[in-house]
Amino acid sequence: MRTSRTKGWAAVLVLCVAGGSLVGCTGRKQVPFGLEEAGAPDAEPAAETAAAAELPVGEAFEPGQVEVPLGESALVLPKGYALSALRLDLDGSEPLDAIVVSADPQDVRVQAAFEQGMGVSARPIDSFLVPAHCEDPTSEIKQLSASLVAARVDHRCETGTRTNAWVLTVEKQPRVRERITVLPPNDGSKATIELALSVEDRDADGYEDLLATVRVGEVEVPLVWLNRPGGFARDASQPEAALRLLADDAWAFLDSDPRGSETRARAVLDAFIALCRESGIARLGLAGTQGIQCQQSQAAARAVAVAMVAAIRRGMFVRALELQRWWSASAMVPTAEERDLVRAAWQKAKASARATWRLVERESGTATLHFEDTNTLVIEGFTPRSIDLSTGASRRLSSVEAVPSIRSPNGRFAVRGVRVTCAGFEAEVGPILGKRTHRVLIERRPGTIPCQTPIDRPASALEWAVLGWAPQGLLVASGDLLRVVPLNELGKQAGQPVELQAGNPLPAPIRGARVTPDGARYVIPHSEGIVIRDWRKGGAGLWLRPSDWSTVPGELRSVAISPDGKRVALQKGNEIRVLTW
Repeated sequence: MRTSRTKGWAAVLVLCVAGGSLVGCTGRKQVPFGLEEAGAPDAEPAAETAAAAELPVGEAFEPGQVEVPLGESALVLPKGYALSALRLDLDGSEPLDAIVVSADPQDVRVQAAFEQGMGVSARPIDSFLVPAHCEDPTSEIKQLSASLVAARVDHRCETGTRTNAWVLTVEKQPRVRERITVLPPNDGSKATIELALSVEDRDADGYEDLLATVRVGEVEVPLVWLNRPGGFARDASQPEAALRLLADDAWAFLDSDPRGSETRARAVLDAFIALCRESGIARLGLAGTQGIQCQQSQAAARAVAVAMVAAIRRGMFVRALELQRWWSASAMVPTAEERDLVRAAWQKAKASARATWRLVERESGTATLHFEDTNTLVIEGFTPRSIDLSTGASRRLSSVEAVPSIRSPNGRFAVRGVRVTCAGFEAEVGPILGKRTHRVLIERRPGTIPCQTPIDRPASALEWAVLGWAPQGLLVASGDLLRVVPLNELGKQAGQPVELQAGNPLPAPIRGARVTPDGARYVIPHSEGIVIRDWRKGGAGLWLRPSDWSTVPGELRSVAISPDGKRVALQKGNEIRVLTW
């Protein structure tokens, strides 16, 4: 019997696909949620096909519709206007009832309507507030099965379309089984997101399950809610399972099909960013929460590795550094194999120019470096001193002469470092003459990422760093990201950070160690070499790695660039060297 039913449903599947994005089908007799289908006889395939084809489709209204006809009467909306309505039997008795979606500029409401005598009564089901920048709502409502209805509302917002979709029960008092929100594109996620709802028996237990097919760009992720006696239970293996298949495919063909592998890896990252709460900018919401909890995504970590290796091999060094920031997120834990592959790619990367370096000094502790002028290097370590690079002569600096490199235009305040806290990334600022400090926010921790254990640690070289201090505020960078944090004359925050786009003029003059005074070039440290970015020319960045880089023991601890942008001073291990190219 099961075989004949499967064949009979082939035609139904065609009807369902043609019926629209919110229409779904099921190959089993529909039963109310939580009830067992004990001994129910199978219906004939032709009868089931006819029943599925006759599922009602709602009516959409033009703006201004304040009455929804129902039988011999009508539902008169006291506020707003109707967007759509689906007439169906909710309470199991004549006459027909309806589910109505209505809106006004402030909110959207879903309610059940019942004809009673000479009038119509309404019961609220759900509602949501409309963001101020969203307008012109449209709606569609369709029945998915004998026991489920899907309603959808799309708003036109500043950056794109915002979608709210409900899955409602067919009963006297309809309930919300699931509410799904798709937010418009944002600065971190531009991919197109499509949503389709349907029902099918995913686990072959005789009960209809809910399927939300989410398409992010070219990646399709099936989100499934299994129908259990206690209600819907979402299959937590998604979206990780779908993303892992793509990430493994990208990894396997990285050498034989580098372009295709990079495309697949980027698609996985786009989907992770759009769907997962851990990205901080997720655009999919379930039951009022933003983003799906993906936890430590092995798929995303592998996709980052593939995309990074591809970027390095193509000479896109700044892009590779930006990608590597994802590994510092709690959601991604790369394997040793993935780390080794990326490290090998950096080591084998073709240098942009022939770089040489020479030893100028030694320092056992971590030193702060900056250039006083093109030929004078200042070392702020255990003993502050300056080095004449033409002669090698060293001169000890007095406390008055040993001023921090990143200081305010009025010379009163200096940046002491960048900290990672539960608030986010913060620059530590204080008077040059004194120990008191305060903090200014560079990047706020996303509200979707909880800070379970309070943290207060120095930012790493691959995270946010302060390049310098200009009259407009602090110039900060992270990989290929550059922004200005406005400060007042007391070194206090004077506004929200402003993102700079390639080609935008930079604030000047800038006082800092890692950037030239005109902002034309800045240096980005890496464990395997140095990247120089020319802001005016854009591009992929210069990759500089002397041939004997690995022979100097220790990690890269400090870095500075000369005012003319032609020399880089760095501390690797206990050696302070000057690099030229």
